[in-house]
Amino acid sequence: MLITIKHLEIYKSYGGNGDYFVRLASKKEQALMDNECWSLINGFIQDFQMIRNGLTSKCFSENLCKKITEKCENEETITQLKLLAV
Repeated sequence: MLITIKHLEIYKSYGGNGDYFVRLASKKEQALMDNECWSLINGFIQDFQMIRNGLTSKCFSENLCKKITEKCENEETITQLKLLAV
C-alpha cells in the first residue's frame, strides 16, 4: 500500500490520534485507511522528528529517504508528510 494525500488528510483530520480514528471514522475513511497505513504515517513522522532533533545518523536519514520514496505515492505526498512532523 502506498501512502497518498488522501491518507494524510484523514490522518490530519483526527489529529494523528488513532483512537479517535478507530471510534469516529466513517465507513469510507475506514475503507481507505487501514492500521498498516496509519502506523506507517505515524512512524515516518516520528522518524522525521528524530532527524530534526539530531538524534539519528546520516545512514538512518538516507535509509528513511529510500523507504519513504517506496511507500509514498509521489513527491507531493512526501512533502505533506514532512510538514506533519513540524
